[in-house]
Amino acid sequence: MNYNFAEDLKDGQKGEQVIRHFVESTMDLKYIKGNDTNAFDLLFQGNGEDPTTFEVKTDLWEKDWGKGGSGNMAIEYSCRGKPSGIAVSKAKYFVYYLVNVSDKQIWLIETEKLQELLLREKFPSKTVGETHYDSDEKVSKCYMIPRFEYKDEFDIYTFDGAGGWLNDKDN
Repeated sequence: MNYNFAEDLKDGQKGEQVIRHFVESTMDLKYIKGNDTNAFDLLFQGNGEDPTTFEVKTDLWEKDWGKGGSGNMAIEYSCRGKPSGIAVSKAKYFVYYLVNVSDKQIWLIETEKLQELLLREKFPSKTVGETHYDSDEKVSKCYMIPRFEYKDEFDIYTFDGAGGWLNDKDN
């Protein structure tokens, strides 16, 4: 996170490219288009199937445990006083992409299941991100999910170093 919308947007778009490759190579879906609304980020379709949408969260802050990582996933639900992120997404899948960890970089879950998990578990909330233009108050609110405690709720993938992705459930 850069605490700068334009820079964060660029980083998010880079993450969406990684997830595009991931979905095409792992789920055998064809990329149709990206989306600039809060409904979803990426649209794919399989042969003879209905379109499938993905919401992508690219996390540049989190690191490996030994390098100061928190073990949390920050799931945004509000920005500048309005519902955002998981609260407004219409995507079928929610993908959390951890750029700066050495394994278990992609965490995939159906959006509806993530919303149910957030309601059921009542995770702590944290105010994060850039500040308002006229104060030091941060603009985004996120639920903090301790990801390793809830790993069974997700499909988790590790980059294999050769252009593919390994599902942790297969290992």
